[in-house]
Parts: sequence; C-alpha cells; structure tokens
Amino acid sequence: MLLALAQTNPRLGEIAQNLENITAIINDARLREPQLVVFPEAALTGYVFRSKEEALKLLPGDLASEAIGTVSGSCGDSLVLLGLIEKEGGELFNSALLISSQGLLARYRKSHLPHLGVDRFVTPGSDPPPVVETPFARLGIFICYEMRFPEVTRVMALRGADIVCNITNWPLGAEASPDFISRTRAVENMVFLASCNRCGTERGTGFIGRSQVVSPGGLIVAEAGSGEEVLYASIDVTEARNKSIINKPGEYELHIFRDRKPRLYGALTEED
Repeated sequence: MLLALAQTNPRLGEIAQNLENITAIINDARLREPQLVVFPEAALTGYVFRSKEEALKLLPGDLASEAIGTVSGSCGDSLVLLGLIEKEGGELFNSALLISSQGLLARYRKSHLPHLGVDRFVTPGSDPPPVVETPFARLGIFICYEMRFPEVTRVMALRGADIVCNITNWPLGAEASPDFISRTRAVENMVFLASCNRCGTERGTGFIGRSQVVSPGGLIVAEAGSGEEVLYASIDVTEARNKSIINKPGEYELHIFRDRKPRLYGALTEED
C-alpha cells in the first residue's frame, strides 16, 4: 500500500484557509493513488491557543461535521486521517478523524495530555486508541505525546494493528521522538509506525517536521525534511503480521508476543 503524509504548516484559527489547503493536498495526492493520506495533529485548527476561552471563541461548534463533509467529498478511494481541536458542549477535545468517501469511520480524542499549547485546556478523551479494520490494513490511531507511553502502542499492536498512525506536533526540542522513540515503538511491537508532524512556527513555537514512516524492523522507510511537503512511502503490511524472528530455527528464535508474561506486569495497571 501507499501512504501519504502531508507535513503542513497550519494557520492558527484560520479554518477556511486550512481546509482549502487540506483539500488541495488530497486532490494532488490522489494522482498517486495512496490508500491513506495523513495530516498532522490540529492540522485544521492550529495548536498554540493561549486560553480555553480563545479557542472556544475561534472554533465553530460544527467544525468536525464541516471537515467530514468536505474531506469525504474530496478523498475518492483514499482514506484521510485528520487532526483538529473540537468544541463540544463547552469543552475542547484534541481529536483525530478517520474519513472515507462515505463519511466518518472513526474518531479518537487524545487522552494523554502534556502541559503544552491547547492541550493545557482540553478535556482528555475517555476511550482507548482505536484499531480500525480497513480494506488494506488494520490502522491504530493515537496523537503526539501518547507515543511516550509504550502501553498505548502495545495495546494497539495486541489488538492487531498493522500500522500505527501518530498525528503529532513535535516542537523544537522533541528530536528524540523521530530519532529514537518512534523506531523503538515500531520494533518492539513489530508494526509500521507512521508519524505525521507539522512544520513552521506558531506564536513563537517552532515545529521540527521530520514526518516519517518506520518499518516493523525499526528502520526508517521514508522521512521528510523541515518544511512543507507530502511524504510518500510504499509498504507491505504483511511484514507487521509476523511477530517472530527466526534467525536460526531451533537455535535462535525470538517470539515477541508469544514470549510475553502478562502476569508479571500488574504494576502497569495500578493507579497512582
């Protein structure tokens, strides 16, 4: 399958312009016939809001519906994963929408929140990251900071994810994420990990770009630079379905999931 990661530079609160740019990228990408087009965290809205009140004032209440309607009319045979800040009932949510030509396939609201940007003011989601069955792969979805928590990716892998999609806003100083963390999450779970970051500067916060696709072996399949671009990566999802490494049959074998000992991991579910 072919992945397209759209590394964009959203404009804070400029919904109409951001949505126009998103649809233009989708239309251009469709010429390459990708199965999935991924946009960054908060690609539709921007991220560095100064207060909850500012975000509530600038963001329309029907934003998700508008995005779903517009994108579903543009995406053709491709699926689109889009990040935005949603407003609902006086609350804000940092959300990811998986959209097809038929409409919304899945919605995920970020549950692990850093004290950064608009995440200081959003309500954490209550549901675990989804794994969505599609015609070409099983897609896991999570958002940015959540890659720091190994349990999040592991649970999606245990639920059968072939590709784990991370929509993100990695700022300057977060270089460890593309350098080390994404590769570790991919290889320890033997999944593809596709991280789509933004670029540019928003209210003095710079973002590093470097969107990337990592293989189940922890190798970088493709990586973007620091500016706006659409990164394409061709992958074979069946590579993510074998959780064993047989270097020498009967003598040197690693069975990553079979060798787990969940009974020893009880501390992971203990409340602080």
